[in-house]
Amino acid sequence: MSKDEDLQKALNLSYFYLKFRPRTKKELRDYLTRKAKRYHWSAQIVEEALSSLDEQGLIDDLAFVLWFVEQRSKRKPKSTFLLRRELLGFGVSKETINLYFDTHAHDDLIQAKKALSARWERLGRYSQKDRFKKAVAFLMRRGFSFAVIKKTIAEFEKNQ
Repeated sequence: MSKDEDLQKALNLSYFYLKFRPRTKKELRDYLTRKAKRYHWSAQIVEEALSSLDEQGLIDDLAFVLWFVEQRSKRKPKSTFLLRRELLGFGVSKETINLYFDTHAHDDLIQAKKALSARWERLGRYSQKDRFKKAVAFLMRRGFSFAVIKKTIAEFEKNQ
């Protein structure tokens, strides 16, 4: 295959990969690198495909962060600390992450309440001490600080 055909194949695979959800530049680079081994492309083809996608506006790490935090807040609320760690794992730069969290409010107390509200009713069958332990363990796995966890549980127990 010629260089132009290889580039077009890389772009087509990238479009397909981007079809399902937004991706970070690192995710796309890793994906195209795996495909490069299979199709015997040079690293230059991967970089050209990435720059072409970047020019088209299809790679935007800040947009990915916005999408990711919104999805997490709706489905599986987590603390700001854990979101930052997950985003770093996706290859988003610290500067981009800090820019997002500096400009967008993400209240850990509200997120902890969202996370615990779905679970609180199930915890009602336990004694107060066991319910507290289980709620703390659940919220700790979601990355919340003990101060936030304590406030959240106190509010739930007050409303009970």
